[in-house]
Amino acid sequence: MTFLYPSILWALTALLIPIAVHLFNFRRHKTVYFSNTTVLKTIQQENAKTKKLKYLVVLALRCLFIAALVLAFAFPYKPDMATSINADEDLVGIYLDNSMSMKAQSSKTTLLEDARESAKSLLDKFSPSTRYVLMTNSFEVQNEYPMNRDEMLDQLDRMKLDGQPLKMNALVDRFQMLKKLHGFEKATLFMYSDFQKNQFDLAGVQPDSGLRVVAVPMQAEVQSNVSIDSVWLGSPVMQVGLTNEVHVMVANHGEKEMKGLPVNLSLDGKNAASATVDVEGGRSAELVMQFMLQDAGDVRGSVSLMDYPITFDDVYRFVISTRPVLKVVELNKASNPSSVALVFTDDPQYEYVLMDPNRFDLGVLSQAQLIVVSETSSINDALRRSLMEDAANGASVVFFCDNGKVVDTNTMSVNDLAVSHEFFNDMIVDLPQHADLPQVKQHVRLKPAANTTVLMHLDNGDPMLTTKSEGRGQVFEFATTLDERWSTLSDNSLFVPMLLKMALLGGGVGRLSYTLGEDKTMLFGDLPLEGLEHLTIKNEDDGFEMMPAQEVRNNRVVLFYQDALPEAGFYELLLGDSIYHVMAWNDSRLESDMAFVGEEEISNTFKEAGIGLMAVLDVDDFSGNDLMQAMARQSSIWKWFVLLALLALAGEVAVLRFWK
Repeated sequence: MTFLYPSILWALTALLIPIAVHLFNFRRHKTVYFSNTTVLKTIQQENAKTKKLKYLVVLALRCLFIAALVLAFAFPYKPDMATSINADEDLVGIYLDNSMSMKAQSSKTTLLEDARESAKSLLDKFSPSTRYVLMTNSFEVQNEYPMNRDEMLDQLDRMKLDGQPLKMNALVDRFQMLKKLHGFEKATLFMYSDFQKNQFDLAGVQPDSGLRVVAVPMQAEVQSNVSIDSVWLGSPVMQVGLTNEVHVMVANHGEKEMKGLPVNLSLDGKNAASATVDVEGGRSAELVMQFMLQDAGDVRGSVSLMDYPITFDDVYRFVISTRPVLKVVELNKASNPSSVALVFTDDPQYEYVLMDPNRFDLGVLSQAQLIVVSETSSINDALRRSLMEDAANGASVVFFCDNGKVVDTNTMSVNDLAVSHEFFNDMIVDLPQHADLPQVKQHVRLKPAANTTVLMHLDNGDPMLTTKSEGRGQVFEFATTLDERWSTLSDNSLFVPMLLKMALLGGGVGRLSYTLGEDKTMLFGDLPLEGLEHLTIKNEDDGFEMMPAQEVRNNRVVLFYQDALPEAGFYELLLGDSIYHVMAWNDSRLESDMAFVGEEEISNTFKEAGIGLMAVLDVDDFSGNDLMQAMARQSSIWKWFVLLALLALAGEVAVLRFWK
């Protein structure tokens, strides 16, 4: 145990005062005369022994009171705290949380700027030989080698507010790795952060006796925020000239209710719709706005609101991609035009391709929006796996079963349609009581899996048509075929609209947006494999341009982004000089929640993780000249000495009052 103010220990000489009082008792004694003193002598001897013991106990309690009080005012703290701070051979790490939540307003400027200035003041507290590393959410290599004071100051000035949310366990793991990599046995990490609750996680961190942490929580002036959490479309089918709906989820992360909050929808920079929303404190509200596309292609959309001071989550960007031509591939051995071909061949909106299942082209299949398998008995396992991958990439895959396992040859009709399902709800306005539904002469008995939905039933209750999600696409399966010996499905009025709907689902809008720090890759099934060396990503707003890492898997191009994109916005994927695709990137909403951990939770979490937490300081504690004074004041040892002094005082009162 070490003392912050050791000079106060001279006050322990005050222990001589109670000792002197007890050694020299100056009280006057009154003499009382008795005729017979024999009995009094016996009583006097017994009282003298008791009184002497009582005086010794009172003396000990008074000495204990004075000593404990003096030691408390001397501010005791653990000696290893001073060793970790003052040792020149130790590594000092400074972590500045440069995520979006640190843009919140402080009493001076912003939390990040306050943390930056405090970190600069911190450097003055160490000796010139101290070595530093700068930790940020971006894990920049140039900041993570041991630097001297001047180099550290330069890197602090260069640091920008562009980091993504970072879990605390990832930060501590990284610093432990740097400590070991650079050969330091001991290290101290100063952590400047707002310590958001959803990011403060030390699970999996290895206990480290050579690591000490000083936490510096940064607290904003206003801890309220309203954000746009997510955006989705009302229908997965997007066509030019048809009305669609955009659904917006608005979250209120504060306690105060927000009424009449304006929300705007813009498409390609033009205002498309406006509305207001009421959101209770701590709750979310869904808002629906209608819009209509005028042209095919990539439409840049955004939903925005006005909120202060946290603004990074006030805009949600997305891209609606509509294809001018949809590719349809039919796997069929027949040479004559099939019913599927008659639906798509003469329509300029569709490109129809007939393919032999024994000589299939993976490149053509990967570019299709609708794949129809007319003869399931002729496809092998490799082709089936490829079809599932196409579905996962967004295509619609349709199977007409003729696998030779016919279990029912009784003629029956379709008697039940899931008209409320999204597949039928915009196709069938009203189903008559005696509607002309397809007849089935023979069918395979399908066994739907747990995640499969039955869209049609036969008279005997067997499924006629099922659907299930496969990645971003859909897989449909009929219990019969289009052959007239099997069913009248191809001649029924439902056949054409069902195929068109399946094609539109496969050519849907795809993924609306991506999230910085979370999405690392993107898969393209229709990107040409030639000329990939000229593939670039560009953002004209800030002049950013890069060539993404790429890989070809099963005739599909995978692009790797990692953390290369600097900020949220619209990015163009260029193939040569032509725009191939537009992508919308948004900041993560993990930091939108304004919930923070307190000092007690910080201490308990580090203790459970086996990491020594020396102190939890305020940012203003570094403005003084002595860091150890600020550190020592965080020690709670002095409180135990105050408690001991109070117990000694209470014990003295009890002895004098009740010991007769």
